[in-house]
Amino acid sequence: MKTMTIRKNSGIKVNPGWRTVTISKATYDTYNGDKVLDLWFEDLPENMNARVYAKLGNNGEEFVIAQVFRFANAGLTESLTSANGDMVVQFDDTADNLVGHTINAFLHKDPKNTKYNRVLRQFAPTVFENQVESFTESDVEYWKGRAEDYYNQWILKTNGTTNGFIPTETHHEEETLPLVAQGGPADTTVTADEDIPF
Repeated sequence: MKTMTIRKNSGIKVNPGWRTVTISKATYDTYNGDKVLDLWFEDLPENMNARVYAKLGNNGEEFVIAQVFRFANAGLTESLTSANGDMVVQFDDTADNLVGHTINAFLHKDPKNTKYNRVLRQFAPTVFENQVESFTESDVEYWKGRAEDYYNQWILKTNGTTNGFIPTETHHEEETLPLVAQGGPADTTVTADEDIPF
């Protein structure tokens, strides 16, 4: 008798576009000295993971990985409203808190090798309400639009690295983005490759 191994998820057809996915595994790592969050998803091949790079805002708070927890409705514990109306959210950023939670992910062809599919590092929430905030269908569409803009501007036009990370030295232009749909105050300035902070 002989044996053969059939790889899990090897026969799954993955079409580009938005897909609601469940996080099956999440771990922290470092890359070139930077903290990264690696994510894997149920019903997607093992090699279709996403790597999210930590980034600090002007106030010193990390907001890109925090956005993943926010959009996945994971690890949030409580919120306080400051005197100026901003919401300060406490959350447990243990990677395992993401496992089992759903999030909207944008799947796309790798611009350097179109035989491979990738998961964009920019996510969108699903419709939900928790003790901190709620996301409606229109909020979800807003955040999907933000991710698609990022994909069109930085992945397709600049032919970024295969994991969707665009090194900051490849562009220096800044743009002011209106922060709506739970984004924050409208006068916040972020560089074009940043996510909007909470």
